Amino acid sequence: MSDDLGLPPRRALPDDVRDRLRAEVRAGIGAPRRTHRVWYAAAAAVLVLAAGAVVATKTFREQPVAGPPPDPGNHLTLDPKVATAALDRCWAAVQAAGKTDRVPPRAEWVPLFTEVLQADAVVAATAAGKPMFCETTETTVTVSDPAAAPAYAPGTHVGVLLHSATGTVAGIVDPGTAPGFLGSRTEGGENMSQSIRTSPVSGQFVAMTRTALWTTTLTVETPGAPRAAVLPQSPPWLVMSVDRPVTAERTSPAGRALDECLNTAEEVTPDAAAYAPGPLLDTGDFRVVMGRRGDRVVVCETQPDYQRPGRTKSRAFPGFIGPQTQAARTLTVDTLGAAESGAPRGQSRHPFAAALPLTAAKATIDFGIGTSVEADVVDGMVAAWVPGNIDLLPDATVHVRARDSLNRTVYDGSLRLR
Repeated sequence: MSDDLGLPPRRALPDDVRDRLRAEVRAGIGAPRRTHRVWYAAAAAVLVLAAGAVVATKTFREQPVAGPPPDPGNHLTLDPKVATAALDRCWAAVQAAGKTDRVPPRAEWVPLFTEVLQADAVVAATAAGKPMFCETTETTVTVSDPAAAPAYAPGTHVGVLLHSATGTVAGIVDPGTAPGFLGSRTEGGENMSQSIRTSPVSGQFVAMTRTALWTTTLTVETPGAPRAAVLPQSPPWLVMSVDRPVTAERTSPAGRALDECLNTAEEVTPDAAAYAPGPLLDTGDFRVVMGRRGDRVVVCETQPDYQRPGRTKSRAFPGFIGPQTQAARTLTVDTLGAAESGAPRGQSRHPFAAALPLTAAKATIDFGIGTSVEADVVDGMVAAWVPGNIDLLPDATVHVRARDSLNRTVYDGSLRLR
């Protein structure tokens, strides 16, 4: 979605609101907020779907995990193993927070479908017939408040119940309503649109935006509407906690740079505190730092925000390195100080970042113009600035020779420049 499609103007969050949201996310808590709105749509949904709910509850009580089969037409699926593990962790987090009086018993939680993106799992469930969402990452748990009323976009029947720290948006579409599309726009101008897929039982939906909640405006575009409507702030989550804490080094220059970049980037990296720092490139104005968590890597860039003087802009580019991926490959990065960002001409720099074998300690990067760069390899990651006289052509390559601590070659081949 873009501004020429009739989107309403972006609403910038006040600094105090943004700072409060950041503080709540980092502390792993959310201040509870009471609502006086009566959720009539929920009562209607319960009546309309009563028969299905009774069957779902009966089936659930007979099996460890069950629920009405998701509608194959909307491609929603239910992974029983994922649902059981996630709901158990969410229940444990509710118990640890002393909030069991705020939710129905665990035996009354019925999973409907699951959404999984890498190590981030979201379960759409009902708790005694009320919609609820449970999200788990490797280190965190977030539970929506089943007693909360959805925050509806004006003029629509689409309401949000959860907007989590990972950028997950979850809510409900009232019965008999066409779902439409969910749009997300960041302060930096990044736009994304995705279709809203709903449960045929409860009307619940889950969308993973992977953008920071304090810099993102959510919109809903429904069939027949003249323009997209802005979703209000979601109700506070019931619980958001770090139940399996893992922290990586954050005292070195690379560690501090990674911490600052991941915490301010428009893109969210779940479990960011658990990423170990890798190579760091820092020119003063431009900074590139890499991080790794198991088979996941991230390249995080920071540069001046040329559209908002006095501020910086950070972007995070995630990557995956597993048994099925190549032994060495180029990772996604962006040019810093590009003319289209508003930077003065002639100041741009382009980094080269790659994943190499974990045994690599040093790498020689030959850009093909008689100039090569020697770089340290940290935890299978390497980064270097591309010389300014290199053309960034789509099919351009570099030659990389990586060596281990005994100077034995562990990789020797060509990689894409970008």
